Amino acid sequence: MDAGTDKKKRNQRLSIFELEALREAFRQSVRENDVVEAEWAQHAELFVKKTVQKGSRLTEA
Repeated sequence: MDAGTDKKKRNQRLSIFELEALREAFRQSVRENDVVEAEWAQHAELFVKKTVQKGSRLTEA
């Protein structure tokens, strides 16, 4: 993969549907991991990092 393709992937915007899928996945993760509201910010940071590391779009399943 060349540098131009890498940059293009980083600059892609999420659709409203993908954002809603991300939001629902976060909510599910909070429920499954019994995360209290006070810890949501820290959990969200880890959740996003893990999601980005997977490198896949949320709508692909």
